[in-house]
Amino acid sequence: MFKLIQRACFRYAVAGSKAEAEIKSVPGHKPPSFEDTVQGKYAGVLFSTASQREALHLVLQDMKYFKELAEKSPVFAGFLLNSAYKRNQQRNVLQTLTKEGFHEVTINLLNTMIDSQRISYLTKTAEKYIEYYRIFNKEENITIISAETLSEEQRSQVVGALKESNPNVQFSVQYKVDPSILGGLQMYSGNKFLDCSLLSRVNRLRSELLKLSI
Repeated sequence: MFKLIQRACFRYAVAGSKAEAEIKSVPGHKPPSFEDTVQGKYAGVLFSTASQREALHLVLQDMKYFKELAEKSPVFAGFLLNSAYKRNQQRNVLQTLTKEGFHEVTINLLNTMIDSQRISYLTKTAEKYIEYYRIFNKEENITIISAETLSEEQRSQVVGALKESNPNVQFSVQYKVDPSILGGLQMYSGNKFLDCSLLSRVNRLRSELLKLSI
């Protein structure tokens, strides 16, 4: 049954990923897409500037640092979202972090966001920049959600199903557990979502039964 589910779920075109390459610059210095949001605009300008400076990969490491720091440190995440801090206080905190050796392009971004009172968008900007970089690098993370923790054999089957649809691709898969889906699998890949859960089938059945009862 598990193999039937995995084949049903993963037999479609999935943008693949490979080992991360050190991309310094791209032709035209433009991000792969444009998103008309605060984080999209900041990430777009950051990407273009980093490309012009041949520093796309170096800035990527900085953005990964901020993303991971916000995820692992509630204190730092709270600091970014707290509008009560004055600009000089925000600058002092971030200047302490920049002693780690951030690229000049990254430091300019931080100063611009502080001056514009948009430092709360730093984490989302970092996530969007990482997404832009991965598009050029043909790298995309896959998130698999199951009702119970998958065994190593089942995880191997998941990866096998993904490779079956894209045999020349190496996938980076993250697994999560959500008992509410009851069974089956759900998959997130970039902005794609595939629902092969038991819950979705139960909901569809309920919908059909409601139609019959009318």
